Amino acid sequence: MQWNNSQPIYKQVRDHVVSLIIDGVLKSGDPIPSVRQMAVEGGVNPLTVSKAYQELVDLKIVEKRRGLGMFIIESAKNQ
Repeated sequence: MQWNNSQPIYKQVRDHVVSLIIDGVLKSGDPIPSVRQMAVEGGVNPLTVSKAYQELVDLKIVEKRRGLGMFIIESAKNQ
């Protein structure tokens, strides 16, 4: 992942996950990478990833499942 200075990194992380959904890499019901995994792969702070993931929850693209992680909801691609 390449980060640029045009917008905050958490928005770029959010947009990266959205593009994975649009491109069909991630489908409805699939888990998204954990916060730690995304932070390591992207070279960013885990709090940054958490903020991005919370926006995805707020936008009703992913849902939190306690103890399991975050998963893409059925209507995510339509969003």
